[in-house]
Amino acid sequence: MELTQEKILENINDPRALEDFYQSNRNVFSTIIKDMYKEDSNIVIKFWYVRLFHKSKEKSKDIKKYIFTAVICFFVWIPVQLFLGWTDLFEYNLEPYLINAIPITFSIGLSLFFIYGAFKLKNVLLCIIPNFIIFCYLLFLPFPNQDSSLGRDLTQSLSNAYYFSFILLWFFVLLSLSGFNIKKLNYNAFLLKCGEIIAWSAIIIFGLFIVCILFVSLFNTIGINANDIIYETFLYFGIVASIFISLLISEYDAKIKLSPIIANIFLPLILVFLIVFGIISIFSSIKPYSNRDIFITYNIMMVIVICVLTFVSINGIKNKFINICSYILPFITLVLNSVTISAVIYRLNEYGISANKIVLLGTNVIMTGHLIFMIYSKVRYKKIERNVKYLPVYFIWALCVVFLFPLIFKIV
Repeated sequence: MELTQEKILENINDPRALEDFYQSNRNVFSTIIKDMYKEDSNIVIKFWYVRLFHKSKEKSKDIKKYIFTAVICFFVWIPVQLFLGWTDLFEYNLEPYLINAIPITFSIGLSLFFIYGAFKLKNVLLCIIPNFIIFCYLLFLPFPNQDSSLGRDLTQSLSNAYYFSFILLWFFVLLSLSGFNIKKLNYNAFLLKCGEIIAWSAIIIFGLFIVCILFVSLFNTIGINANDIIYETFLYFGIVASIFISLLISEYDAKIKLSPIIANIFLPLILVFLIVFGIISIFSSIKPYSNRDIFITYNIMMVIVICVLTFVSINGIKNKFINICSYILPFITLVLNSVTISAVIYRLNEYGISANKIVLLGTNVIMTGHLIFMIYSKVRYKKIERNVKYLPVYFIWALCVVFLFPLIFKIV
């Protein structure tokens, strides 16, 4: 049964039905209640909101979830440690297998974390099977940047397939958070969690480096060389665990949301940077048509701008200055991206067709469409919160790059 706001409102006076909804899918039910909650909400909605999100000081910690999270961290850490620290312990070369296993274990680990409290055989299988299929498929792809006798275009298309498979894995995790309901994908909640992972992980990892340096120094003072143990074991595990610790922190106090705050700070800074960069680039002799580095820089800027605009839009834009910047930034970026697309077309004409150029052209066209959709949403609906509805386009494009392009370039 599909769980929606309308379904909850229809049964608002039926406590048993609401409890059944909650027990059937806690994550989706909690997210819907959170979205419905307002100061003038129905008393039943207020009750459920307090029940789900109120944090009492005397409330005992969820030890079971912490233990479960620790097990997941250990599961995800194993291939990372094998790849970065313990590869020399094995007679056979495990790198091609480990480089494929690392993103898969992260995807499975995050998916299992998000279905905690709603463990069913179907949900567990849906967490594992799609990731296992991608893993088996990736085994046929060459190690990134590995020389291959398959031909340049085919090797490039296979490498692109490897990197774009991360987008597919990202959507698999999104599905788990949304209760595997394709029709009701909770983009806002998921993007917010992704932003919190980035923000909190950066803080945790920075602190972790300081602690590691301190411990190494302390051990050195007593004549013990602990570099390998601390840097190649403890540090790797801490980096992996920081992702899941970030999620626990964001869940423990849902009121603290770092990613929208950081995005609001960086949005005007990026706008000023793009304006200055655009003016200077007009008079610069280095152009993306002939310089590969600046061409790549243009594409990185596009990704950053779209991510920042998306994170800013998660909770709505309440500040007038930020709101004005959110009007201007997509237009400025669209102008610069038109230069990028023209540079791709120029390079295709000048240097010939290649798998990388085709993928870059398609990706830039899709990002241009996303910017246009942002501008349309901003002008038509006075907000850019609707831009998340464009995200499935990236999933479709990733499917083409991962599964279709290697076949096309193999035939060609």
